Amino acid sequence: MNKIEARQDKSDYEDYWDFINFRIDDNWLDEKLDEIYPNEMFKGLIPTLVYWMGREDEKAVVWKRILPNENETTICPILMCPDDNDFSCTLIVAEIRNCGDLIQWKRVGIDKTKEWEAEKVGSTIVWFNKLKELNFSKQDYLTMLEVFRKQLAVDKLRIEEHIKEWKDKKTNT
Repeated sequence: MNKIEARQDKSDYEDYWDFINFRIDDNWLDEKLDEIYPNEMFKGLIPTLVYWMGREDEKAVVWKRILPNENETTICPILMCPDDNDFSCTLIVAEIRNCGDLIQWKRVGIDKTKEWEAEKVGSTIVWFNKLKELNFSKQDYLTMLEVFRKQLAVDKLRIEEHIKEWKDKKTNT
């Protein structure tokens, strides 16, 4: 059984805030992918469950697919480029199966979908053959999702405050 957590991570880039990230078996997911697939620039990708994802329709797809109904499987975007914060750049997806008390990430790969509709994401995928299936207890998985959900409200307030400060600064100059 693998262990999944949502934990505070420091951004790999100076211009970005720290964020909640996927921690699997004591490894950051982006760093583990970068280790397995060097020179693919996976290190520094951020979860799609963060507040600042750019498009509402893409946020909805992620939250709808991250926990499939029992005995169902979905293809869910899990990591994205922090520059674009949407499905348009590097996008890592997982084939997620809900087996009741067990949540499986059966395969992980890079999305190559060309259509721009959010619902079409996961139509074309190059699966990673060096990453084995990941199996999580449903309780750990639900706890991980709850940490992300709680952080959404915190990040929303941070961003609103940042925008207000920027507007105030602009008005005062």
